[in-house]
Amino acid sequence: MKVHTLGGYEEVGRNMTAVEVQNQTVIFDMGFEMEEVINADGEVNEMTTNDALETGAIPLDEQIMDKDVKAIVIGHGHLDHVGAIPKLAGAYDAPILCTPYTKRVIQGILEDDRKNIKNDVIAVEKGDEYAINDDLTLEFMHVNHSIPQATLSLLDTPEGKVVYGNDMKIDFSPVIEETTDIERLKEAGSNNVKLMIPGTTRVSSPGRARSEESVEVELRGVLNSCYEAGGAVIVTTFSSQISRLNSLLRANDGRRKVAFVGRSLKEYTEAAADLGLIDLSDVEVVSYFDEVEQLMNRVDNEKEEWLVVATGNQGEPGAQLDKLASGTYPFELSKDDHVIFSSRTIPTPLTEANRYSLEKKLKEKGVRLYMDVHTTGHAHKEDHRDFIRYLDPENIVPSHGTIQKLGDYVELAREEGYSLEENVFIGENGRTIEIG
Repeated sequence: MKVHTLGGYEEVGRNMTAVEVQNQTVIFDMGFEMEEVINADGEVNEMTTNDALETGAIPLDEQIMDKDVKAIVIGHGHLDHVGAIPKLAGAYDAPILCTPYTKRVIQGILEDDRKNIKNDVIAVEKGDEYAINDDLTLEFMHVNHSIPQATLSLLDTPEGKVVYGNDMKIDFSPVIEETTDIERLKEAGSNNVKLMIPGTTRVSSPGRARSEESVEVELRGVLNSCYEAGGAVIVTTFSSQISRLNSLLRANDGRRKVAFVGRSLKEYTEAAADLGLIDLSDVEVVSYFDEVEQLMNRVDNEKEEWLVVATGNQGEPGAQLDKLASGTYPFELSKDDHVIFSSRTIPTPLTEANRYSLEKKLKEKGVRLYMDVHTTGHAHKEDHRDFIRYLDPENIVPSHGTIQKLGDYVELAREEGYSLEENVFIGENGRTIEIG
């Protein structure tokens, strides 16, 4: 068994890994490097594959171009896992396998990018077995994350099982889905897991990631105080965080009219609504400039009647929150209006600079700010320890992180009895690791 660590092994994002067993290869994820996407100012869709490769926005997959790829498996619908599909998937005569919600996300990305790839996109329900061929079988196991229908991918091969899951946590009080299927993980772990490829984004954080329900309680308290004080209330969060958006609707409890503002909010929530994951019947969803302009003109005259949820929680220039702070629309944020960040800043220099600029604009207007009303979708150290114990893999290749994060995971694995370069390996982009 060979593991080709193509992307996400020197950064958080740009995820792509290929596992080769007896001359058959399965690719896991094809993602963007999000900072490069932000640097490109929204023009990645217009780039050719070669241009995107040169900028570093997508993984370099040259080392597997001559492999017999049987399937492309996508664990969930975040852009750092699916964004490169229009650029790279067409080079492989293989279907794209994903859950139904992730399929909707992928279809939207392909439509935006306007690339004519011929790969079939096949929806596989969690818990079902999908026969890729006589030698390879796939199952999506249920885990919690910050987007619906996130999975651990369980690939059964002639050399043992492979578990791939860049992003996961164990949430004992989720909002819209069940708790991670711990019993299924234990069952898989009792039956020869040859290799696990976990993400490492929050492995250095002690303890456990707190629940989504606890954020809903916090949001309710913050909204109560804002509504009592009066003024405009604007919330910003990740567009794919459907659980959080459901929590906002429940915390609002019909007290104000609700608007979702921004293209990514519209795309993610409409896909979720079609699958019964959120109810938009009482929500005004707008994305085009003239739609937003008309809505915000109404909100400006009815500030205390609206709860506005806007894109742009990372301070991205040109996102809806930045436009609201910059006076782009006929709406004026003023002293004692409220902006709630139901998110955390991604710790990269560009994002931190963008957030600083946005917060400065808001503070100059006298806006009252509420920061970090949020929980992560990523396992903390003790969650990761549980995943190791449940799945009991023979070998581990940590992924989705800088060298420091990969190293922190190795330290945890050593605590659980693994040895560096014997059965736990540090990858780097472009490395091939031979297992066993």
